[in-house]
Amino acid sequence: MLEIEEAFQKTCALVLGERLPGKIDDYEKWLTVHVKGKVRKVKSAISSNSVYMPSVGFYERMMPNVVALEESLALGKKALSEADVGKLSLSNAKKLLSGIKATTPEIIYGTNVGSEECSCYGPTQFCYRSTFCWFSKFIGYSFWPRDSEHLFGCSNVAGFSSFSIRCYSSTKLTRCFEVNDSNNCSSSYFCHNCENVHDSMFCFNAKNLHYAIGNVEIGREAYLRLKKMLLERIHSDLSKKKLFAPDIYNIASK
Repeated sequence: MLEIEEAFQKTCALVLGERLPGKIDDYEKWLTVHVKGKVRKVKSAISSNSVYMPSVGFYERMMPNVVALEESLALGKKALSEADVGKLSLSNAKKLLSGIKATTPEIIYGTNVGSEECSCYGPTQFCYRSTFCWFSKFIGYSFWPRDSEHLFGCSNVAGFSSFSIRCYSSTKLTRCFEVNDSNNCSSSYFCHNCENVHDSMFCFNAKNLHYAIGNVEIGREAYLRLKKMLLERIHSDLSKKKLFAPDIYNIASK
């Protein structure tokens, strides 16, 4: 957890201008508001062991028949008798298959170092309470990152992204906050459906902008002055409430 906590604070310092007080778990509710497939901790169907599973449709429908990884390997050696196979029908399938109908969400691939309470992942380094993490490191409270690092509270950030907080359905993001459906953007805040937008805020359906607010380029000096005001407000709210209410999905109404 030391490496995970340090990665979270390093990302906050880069994106929000300052580290946040407390630990990453203090911000769980805020980080996971829009994260799909959150990690769910359940009990194994055949033991008291904890199982970490994604809260997505397939596994939710398999409840309560989920087991730990090692337990699934043992169950896989069981088989129906030849007589039961001959009797199997749709009407009695539930009863006859009860001894083997289990699955595990603990899909672990490759070499993993220091990853905690994750489900469906690999190869990873120091990922935490995240699902479907592939080829990534320093990920927290996120869903389906790939080839990425230092992402927190992100969902479907599909690849090659880094040092971003609460971003969604995007690729190639760097130092972004509340950005969704975007590609190749950096140091941007509250942006939607943007491409090649850098050092900008509150931009929508835009391309090729730099130092812009509301799709209008205003220059570096004016932009940095307004950015400082925004970050001070975000940091203040998070420090006091562990929450910042405006997000990319409601900013127009806020």
